[in-house]
Amino acid sequence: MLKNKFFRISLFVLAGIFIISAVFGAALFIEKQSNTVDTKITIEEAQEIVDTQLSSLPNNVADCAKFLLENTSVKVKDIEYGNEKNIILNCDYKTLDIYSVVSSNINDLLNISLTDEITGKAKNATTIQLEINDKLFLLLENAPTLSGEVQINIYETEDKGLILYLDDNTVNTVLGGIVDAKNIVNNTNYITVNSEEIDISNKNSLRRGLEQCFALKNYDSKKPDTSSPLIKWVNSLADEFYRNFIKEARWQYLARGLRTTLSITFLSLVLGLVIGFIVAIIRCTFAKTGKLKILDAICRLYITVMRGTPVMVQLMIIFFVILLPMGVEKFTAAVLCFGINSGAYVAEIVRGGIMSVDNGQLEAGRSLGFNYVSTMWYIVIPQAIKAVLPALANEFIALLKETSVAFYIGVADLTQGGLKIRSITYSNFMPLIAIGLIYLVLVLGLSYLVSLLERRLNKSDRG
Repeated sequence: MLKNKFFRISLFVLAGIFIISAVFGAALFIEKQSNTVDTKITIEEAQEIVDTQLSSLPNNVADCAKFLLENTSVKVKDIEYGNEKNIILNCDYKTLDIYSVVSSNINDLLNISLTDEITGKAKNATTIQLEINDKLFLLLENAPTLSGEVQINIYETEDKGLILYLDDNTVNTVLGGIVDAKNIVNNTNYITVNSEEIDISNKNSLRRGLEQCFALKNYDSKKPDTSSPLIKWVNSLADEFYRNFIKEARWQYLARGLRTTLSITFLSLVLGLVIGFIVAIIRCTFAKTGKLKILDAICRLYITVMRGTPVMVQLMIIFFVILLPMGVEKFTAAVLCFGINSGAYVAEIVRGGIMSVDNGQLEAGRSLGFNYVSTMWYIVIPQAIKAVLPALANEFIALLKETSVAFYIGVADLTQGGLKIRSITYSNFMPLIAIGLIYLVLVLGLSYLVSLLERRLNKSDRG
């Protein structure tokens, strides 16, 4: 029977893999067949796209960048159509060499006093930038020119249509080394004035003031995604998976959390079984003999409280109210809480099993010379355990899921591990789905073992 079930499960998994592979294979084939742009454009239309995008690049306060664009020309010569849903523009460009201006005059440009000579107060960022801007503007008016050829790509996307792709290299070429100039400014920690080296490593306002003179916006070095919606979704999932789990080995948060969750569950189960059996025996003894009346009342109160209040409330009361002032650690508090809570459910399960054993079994044991304790230990309890074993196994599964609230007191369990990843990546989907899937796999595995146990017990009963 197990072999047949394993064969059916394997066949189902293989069929699922085949269907998924066929769907993605078809999507990739369609993607490959439609990798050319649907929209054809003229040279004039391409020129308009280039001019519009370039004119939007300078930052609002970057006067030198605006001056640079006014003295830059990019002329589209011809158009080619690529195989990545892109249009290749072969262009001639002419611009000012801002890189040579900045690199050769960096000492003079950054030689600005941060204190007003008249008032003695520190200059604000706007004043600093205006002074540097005036210096750079005069230098740019006499800057050498650069010219050459460059290729610029236009990509056709599903959601935004035609997008001019300006990466750092293209912008750097068309605008006279503006990206390299920015890097020089950001990496300058010392300037030389009158043969004296001055440390400006902590004077960020100077470097920021110069960089803002030719700052750009409205372009992204990330290549536009021209994939179909299905492939784009798959790529997005792959990126999310890498960012949440692979990057910086963040999956280890889940691995460590899973280890903590399994440890809490196992130790709580052992504690719950001990408490549950003791409470069940006390209650059954009172029911059968009328003895242990006070202990039975205490056990009833314990079961009522544990089963009548939420486990999360119990956890916070046990840790914050009782154990934290005593210096008990979070892990120990979690084990005690879940063990005590589980003990109440185990007690009722075991009590139901013991009470289901016919009283004739107890009387038969007494007739054989056993006392009450020996009869319960050797005759009644073994039969009760056999009857309630599946229910106890299900309680173990429920306990595993209940431990997910341990993060409320700061225990680094599986749930806390997923929330840690979520706090780093600001992603909700992947970390939470991962937590749910791990719990699901654990519960399915345990449920399968419980079903095997039940079949084994049923088989022995029939035998």
